[in-house]
Amino acid sequence: MSDHEPVLLDLDFLLLDEPEPALTRGNKTPPVRVAETRRLAVSVEEERRRLRIISNRESARRSRLRRRRQLEGLRSEPDRLRAQNRAVAGRLGPVNRSVLLFRRDNERLRSESAALRRRLAEIRRLVLCWRLRRLPLSSAAAGGVYLLGKELMLASLMVKSI
Repeated sequence: MSDHEPVLLDLDFLLLDEPEPALTRGNKTPPVRVAETRRLAVSVEEERRRLRIISNRESARRSRLRRRRQLEGLRSEPDRLRAQNRAVAGRLGPVNRSVLLFRRDNERLRSESAALRRRLAEIRRLVLCWRLRRLPLSSAAAGGVYLLGKELMLASLMVKSI
């Protein structure tokens, strides 16, 4: 007898005290013996158990296959990630060189900008001095009083630009 065959038990010895059901007026089917009904119930239950076992085994098999595929994927993951890192590092080298060049250019441009700002401030001071020298002296300036009007504004500009 194998594991997959239903087991039918002979329960006739239990029927010694049990009477068989009698036919009733509305019931047109012959009476079924209790032992046979029990045998059928045990058979159905065994069949359900057998099907459940088969189903569980199939589910376990699918689960093992799924785990195996997942494990194979995880085993190949480091190689894939290393290759991806090498590719990124290969692209990163030229980018780093470009960044260095841009930083050097930026620093050079900042230095040039600062030198040009200093030069422009010096030119503005020279222009203001030149304008102040060309202004005619007013009568008040000859007496030692500060310059008035436009002369006063030019003097303030000269002080602010320094």
